[in-house]
Amino acid sequence: MDALSHITIEKHLLSFSFPAGTSRGIMMEKKLWIVRYNRGGRTGLGECSIIEGLSPDYVDEISYENQLNEYARLIQLKSESPETTLHALTDWFPDLCEQPSIRCGFEMALLDWLCPVDEVVFDNAFARGAASIPINGLIWMGEVSWMEQQVKQKIAAGFRVLKFKIAALDWDQEWDFLQYIRSRYSEKELVIRVDANGGFKVEEVISRLKQLSSLNIHSIEQPVAPKNVELLHELSKLNLVPIALDESLISCYTLESKRRLLTHIKPQFIVLKPSLHGGFSGVQEWIALANELEIGWWITSALESNLGLRAIAQFTANYDISVAQGLGTGGLYTTNFPTKLQLKGPKLFHYLPEHGEISSQVE
Repeated sequence: MDALSHITIEKHLLSFSFPAGTSRGIMMEKKLWIVRYNRGGRTGLGECSIIEGLSPDYVDEISYENQLNEYARLIQLKSESPETTLHALTDWFPDLCEQPSIRCGFEMALLDWLCPVDEVVFDNAFARGAASIPINGLIWMGEVSWMEQQVKQKIAAGFRVLKFKIAALDWDQEWDFLQYIRSRYSEKELVIRVDANGGFKVEEVISRLKQLSSLNIHSIEQPVAPKNVELLHELSKLNLVPIALDESLISCYTLESKRRLLTHIKPQFIVLKPSLHGGFSGVQEWIALANELEIGWWITSALESNLGLRAIAQFTANYDISVAQGLGTGGLYTTNFPTKLQLKGPKLFHYLPEHGEISSQVE
């Protein structure tokens, strides 16, 4: 064992500030585990963030914690240095590609330790406070008055790209609301993205996409469940509304399977989450393939805490991005970790101490 390295695992629970509704149900709390990689008086922090019912490596709390602790034990036995460990994770643990939230957490902790700048996991202009990331505003479905209030607040704050969670309520109610929003804001004034979380039924999806196409919708994330591969191919080909794959990416663990999925379905976009899509190394593979196949992409968080959101935002800033990313989820919770992330209108910043005051939470 490398006596200089020690890894600990800590569970945390975050409470949503509102009932967060999707087609998979209502979320009130969020579980996550923090990986602490300790060596030489320094600590690297990583977040293992799961979404129950969606994360492929989470079945129940006991087995998940056992997995985390076993990986920690084995990494300590094998490790010679943080850099060696980071590059050897896949070789040491071939099945880790099927554990995306765990892989993401350990990669994050090692990368955090390896970066000599405090509060920085990926060292770039954004991480040092000299650049910003454009993001979309997220509108959760609920009572119509509350949804309208969210939209008004986002528009007033300067957002021009909004993402609406749909397929969680009665469709007529959702459709009426989206029509109302488009009647208030033209396509030039507001870009509308929608996310169905696979919630549309096979027999209804085409008719609903035809409806949405009349509103000049930018894209729809995962209109039907991932198992409907042929239908997703057909919907992408029809392009009534540009298709963005999300949940469909989760089960692709190898470069070959990723290429096979994208070349068959040929979506217009993919939406990438390190905690669900193979950690940072897995997302790098997805981006390289998307660029090669001329498929658009953006990165979004998967309900991480401020700690995980910081690392994902810094990772995103390694790329030359122009479209709005989905990184504004830090303010979903009544409690969270302290952060140097700050949202100014639709732009996300990361301020180190020398760059001025820091907000306590991302809105």
